[in-house]
Amino acid sequence: MVFDDDLGDGPDPPARLATISRHLDGLLAAQAWQLSDGELAGLIEGMCRLTGRVAAARGLLFVEAQDRGFAVRHGATDLAGWLRDRLRLTTRDARRQVTLAHDTTTMCTATGTALAEGTITVEQAVVICDAIRTLPTDVTGEQRAAAEQALLRFADQFDPYHLVKLAARLRETLTTIDTSPGGDDPHTDSHTGEHPNPRSGTGKTDAGSSTTGNAGNAGTGGGSGGLGGREKPSPDPADIRRLTLTDTPTGTTLINGELDAEGAALLRTALDSLAAPQPANDATPDRRSPARRRADALLDLITRALSAAAVPASGGVRPHLTVTIDGNTLLASGTNPALTSWGLPLPHSTLTRLSCDAEISRIILDPAGVPLDIGRSTRVVPPHLRRALAARDRGCTFPGCDRPPSWCEAHHVIHWTHGGVTALHNLVLLCGHHHRQVHHDGWTILFTDDGHPAYIPPWRIDPAQRPRRNPYTHPPDLLASVT
Repeated sequence: MVFDDDLGDGPDPPARLATISRHLDGLLAAQAWQLSDGELAGLIEGMCRLTGRVAAARGLLFVEAQDRGFAVRHGATDLAGWLRDRLRLTTRDARRQVTLAHDTTTMCTATGTALAEGTITVEQAVVICDAIRTLPTDVTGEQRAAAEQALLRFADQFDPYHLVKLAARLRETLTTIDTSPGGDDPHTDSHTGEHPNPRSGTGKTDAGSSTTGNAGNAGTGGGSGGLGGREKPSPDPADIRRLTLTDTPTGTTLINGELDAEGAALLRTALDSLAAPQPANDATPDRRSPARRRADALLDLITRALSAAAVPASGGVRPHLTVTIDGNTLLASGTNPALTSWGLPLPHSTLTRLSCDAEISRIILDPAGVPLDIGRSTRVVPPHLRRALAARDRGCTFPGCDRPPSWCEAHHVIHWTHGGVTALHNLVLLCGHHHRQVHHDGWTILFTDDGHPAYIPPWRIDPAQRPRRNPYTHPPDLLASVT
């Protein structure tokens, strides 16, 4: 184990650890409010990198402890058990730390070096080691080393969640034979889903029929759906469901309702992943309240259902948001507000965003409001262009976002009301959240030499206004990385 001399109270590791602890005491006692933004950013990044370096040093100690049988000598079954009892760790976390220590000193030494240098996080190191451990057995040593180096390079751009996806793709690239259950013989795993009866130990009931339903229903009576001879069914729990929408004078709508347990579980399941906090590209925490995130998630869910034509037609027309507006207002020169089908006004900024990718119909009215002419419906972004856009962008193009094309809207870089053309070189895909952010926060979009978009943040976010790209929408060439 190597230690820097400038830490020194002495050559022994315990003294150096005491020195590090005193330095941390100084940081904990510091007045953070006195730091400049640059100092604060440097300290945050340094402390986060230090976490990886501490894990690497801890790993060397774990390996030494295992080599000398330390845990057994002190009455524990293994090192993970000793850590759990001594440090009150969970069994899972203790084993994870011990496994990482072993992997980074034996199987993935390059990952161990990167962790010791603070260039990757502990979570990224775990992903890389797990990936290398599960590579096909026929992979050569050179390919294994190249795969590890490729994942280390990817770790410089991708967080652990996306690194897992790249690792899975890399493994699939190197797999020549599908050894997963059912991969070679479609009948090998054909009994998936058959569960043995807890009493008989087979997939049959005591009467010899296939097990279905809940064992707790046995003996409740036959022929009446488990009513046990009752003449009247129990009240339908769904009868409690209700939902009311009340418009307010301020142009908003109040939602009030109640769901039974099943309905609430379905709604929460649908909203759960959509309502998760979404940190900004610079790791700034999501400032939205949980209530705001749930509301945004509900609208995301509705938008996806409408865009996928998953909602039944009404009067022969697929339901979408309908906005009534006069031509002058659409061109930002009129004073009459745009109205929804329910008569509520829309802010002009919202109208601009909605009209990025819309279907527009011309209806000319006489002074009495009677339609005189109905023109053909025109789609701003036609389906064939939308497909080309999805093929190029592969999802939301905003830096750091990983939402797929089906969750995205087409955004005109130069709005069509300002002369922008509806063409591939003037369109980008954006999810609803980032579409609003681009319109409201003043982000600038430009296209680089390779034809892909880059984003310039407003000055308040980055005074240098350096262009940013989204690495998640353009994964690297995995095969070229390991061959």
